[in-house]
Amino acid sequence: MSLTGTACVRPGCPGAYEDMGGGEVYCDTCGLAPVGAVSAGAEELVSVPTAMTSAARPGDSQRSGRSSASSSRSARSSRSSSSRRSVSGRLSRALSGAASTRSVSVRSSGSAAASSGRSRLGAGLVSVPEVPRPDPSAAVLENPEVPERKRFCSRSDCGAPVGRSRGERPGRTEGFCTKCGHPYSFVPKLRAGDVVHGQYEVAGCLAHGGLGWVYLAVDRAVSDRWVVLKGLLDTGDQDAMAAAISERRFLAEIEHSNIVRIYNFVEHLDQRTGSLDGYIVMEYVGGKSLKEIANDRRRPDGRRDPLPVEQACAYGIEALEALGHLHSRNLLYCDFKVDNAIQQQDQLKLIDMGAVRRMDDEESAIYGTVGYQAPEVAEVGPSVASDLYTVARTLAVLTFDFQGYTNVFADSLPDPEHIEVFGRYESFYRLLVRATDPDPGRRFASAQEMADQLTGVLREVVALQTGRPRPQVSTLFGPELRVPDDRLFADTAGAEVSRLGARPGAPSGSGLRALSGRRRPAAAPAAALAPAAAVAAPVGSPAATAAAAA
Repeated sequence: MSLTGTACVRPGCPGAYEDMGGGEVYCDTCGLAPVGAVSAGAEELVSVPTAMTSAARPGDSQRSGRSSASSSRSARSSRSSSSRRSVSGRLSRALSGAASTRSVSVRSSGSAAASSGRSRLGAGLVSVPEVPRPDPSAAVLENPEVPERKRFCSRSDCGAPVGRSRGERPGRTEGFCTKCGHPYSFVPKLRAGDVVHGQYEVAGCLAHGGLGWVYLAVDRAVSDRWVVLKGLLDTGDQDAMAAAISERRFLAEIEHSNIVRIYNFVEHLDQRTGSLDGYIVMEYVGGKSLKEIANDRRRPDGRRDPLPVEQACAYGIEALEALGHLHSRNLLYCDFKVDNAIQQQDQLKLIDMGAVRRMDDEESAIYGTVGYQAPEVAEVGPSVASDLYTVARTLAVLTFDFQGYTNVFADSLPDPEHIEVFGRYESFYRLLVRATDPDPGRRFASAQEMADQLTGVLREVVALQTGRPRPQVSTLFGPELRVPDDRLFADTAGAEVSRLGARPGAPSGSGLRALSGRRRPAAAPAAALAPAAAVAAPVGSPAATAAAAA
C-alpha cells in the first residue's frame, strides 16, 4: 500500500509523505520516514558518491547529471527554501510563549571579525572525547571489494549503476557501462608489495573513493613513514596525466594543522594494463571520520544517536579554520562532508583534497555531494559562500535525525518546530539558517566570521548546560579609553554635588559635579541633564559656551 499523500503520523507535524523514487518515502515537512520503514540498527549516515558538477557559464546550454537533478527538484526546493526564514518567527513564539518580532538575521557584515584565539578542538569550552591513533597496518582491508550498491559509472554525465548482479549471477567488478559504454573497474590496481615510483611500498587498500582505491604505503626514502596513495586521474593518456599533475602541484604548498599534508605527485606504470596512473602521496591520518563517529553512537533500540550539539560545534569550528586557510590562498575545498574529516586524538583534519580548486578556475570539473552542495553551484560554480554552506549542512546531519537530507531537504532545512535541537538552542538554528540561505550573498562573509559566530553559539550552549556564563572579550568593542583633562573645573573640597549619577552608600563627591556648585532639586531631571551635556562637551566648544551662558 502506497503512503504517498497520507498525513505524517509524527505528533504535531502537518506534513504528508512523499515518494522520492526507488521506494523511499519521507515526510515533506519533518523529513522523517514512516514508522517502521527503517529497521532497528540499520540506520546509518550515508553519503551519495562524490560526483562532478559542470558549472554553467554564460552561453552554456549543457548541464551534468547533478545539475539536472537540481533542476528536477527546483519546485520542491524553492518551496522549502523560501519558508526557511519565515519559520524562525514561529520558533521564537513557541519558545517564548508570546508573539515576537524577532527574525533571523541573514545579512553579512561584509568583513571578517578578528581572530578569537582558538587553538584546539573544543575552543577550550568543551572536552571532546579523543580518538586514539590506531596502528596503520591494522587499517588495511583483508578483502578489498566495493559493495554492489556502491558501484556507479564514473563518467560525470552518466552515473548509472554498474556491476550489479542479475538473478544468481554476481555482479562484475570490471566491464563497461551498459548505458554509456564507459569502462569501469573496482579491482585494486596496486597490490601489497608493489613499489610505486621506486620509493613507496604498498601495504594494502584502505578504502575506495571517487577516483579509485586509496592505498597505505611505506615511504622507504623518508624514515619509513606511513603515507597514503590516492588515484589522481582515471586515464591512460600520458600528456593528460602530466598536465593534471602540473595543475595540482599547488596542493603541496598547503600547510595547516587541520589539513592533510600533501607530500608528492607520482606516476606508476600498471604492468597489467599498460596504463600510466597518477597518484597523490599524502600524510597518513589515523583516527575516525565524522561519519564513523556518528554511526558508532547508538541508542538502546539500535538507532543512531545524534552527536551532542556542542561536540558538533567543536568540529565545525576546526573545519572552518581549515577552510579559512584555503580561502586565504584563493582555494576552495568544494566537498566538505562527514566522510572527508577525520578526528585524530584531539585534532580534526580534512583528508580529501581531490576536489580543491582555485577560485578563478572556470575549466576544471567541480566535485560535490548531493545533500551537502549548495544549490547554486550547478549554475554559477563554487565560492566561499558555497564552502560555508557545506559546513552548515554537515552540522545539521550530525546533530539531529536528518532523514531526507539528500532528497526532500536537499536544499533546505526541516521545520524547526519538529527538530528538538532547534527548539533547545535557537541560536544554533539561526546560524544554520544564515549559512544555508538560498541567496549566497546573505550567508556569512567569510569562514572566520562564521567560526566566530559558531564559537558564540558554543558558548551559549555550554552556558545553558552548565548554568554558568561563558563570556568572552568582545572582538567588536574594546575597553573604554580614559581621556586625560576631561574635567571643566578642578575639584573643590567640601563642594556639594549633584545627585545625578550618585550611588547609594557612595562617598560624597562621587556623583557628577554641578557647574554652579549648588544642589539641584531631585524633581527637576530636565534641568539636571543640562550640566551633564556641558560636561561632555570640550572646553571652548560652542556647546560648552552655550551651557556656561545658560
